[in-house]
Amino acid sequence: MQCKLCGADQKELAAKTIGRNTAGISRCNRLACGHAWHVAVTSSNEPIAAADAGAPASCNCSEIATGNALLVEGRQYELSKDELSSETFTSWLPRVLEALDGIPAESGSPSLARSAATIGRSPNSGIAKKTVELNALLGRAIKAVS
Repeated sequence: MQCKLCGADQKELAAKTIGRNTAGISRCNRLACGHAWHVAVTSSNEPIAAADAGAPASCNCSEIATGNALLVEGRQYELSKDELSSETFTSWLPRVLEALDGIPAESGSPSLARSAATIGRSPNSGIAKKTVELNALLGRAIKAVS
């Protein structure tokens, strides 16, 4: 795919639907060159920039900020170790899964969201171990989107 910002032919790392309305859908596209932009696809499947048909709209997704906040929260949970309740963990896990959705993993690895889901439902790991492993995935995700 050709990058709309640098003009280079790049591999698309992720595309995430960020909005839907009667005119079509808006997607956040992330390429290997590190550029990201929002594109709206009309009902006739013709892509246009989300903000303007003449230029791509700058990506203003809060993925990095969200990932950082979840990581800070997870590190606090990590420090509390065995005092972390299962209710707290189960309310944190879906937000982690949502934040990791659409963020690419390293080549040949499963997606970060899939890895997180596997960790979250592992019956053989305690909550403390799951928290440590999910924090590691959040760290990888932040690096991937920065």
